[in-house]
Amino acid sequence: MSLNPISSNIPNLLPTELTLKRDIPDAAGGFADIFKESFANVAATDKADKMSAIELLAGEANDMSGLLLDIEKAEIALNLALQIRNKVLDAYDTVMRMSL
Repeated sequence: MSLNPISSNIPNLLPTELTLKRDIPDAAGGFADIFKESFANVAATDKADKMSAIELLAGEANDMSGLLLDIEKAEIALNLALQIRNKVLDAYDTVMRMSL
């Protein structure tokens, strides 16, 4: 009876997409990119909100519901960014309290 080690069968069990992906960015760069993209999205949403308000005040737009939607989108995006920041800071504090 011949026994094969389990580790030699693991690549056969995984889908080929998972085994072929070698271009995944490192964790630090990927995480930083996600943060940059998130905060850029918050800034763009805030800018759209401000532009809608300026257009409405200037009399160029009659769509009050669009303005209210832009305000809500900006508020939700900002709250999400703040919650992400808070979770990252909590995780950092937890890691710093760990003893080696």
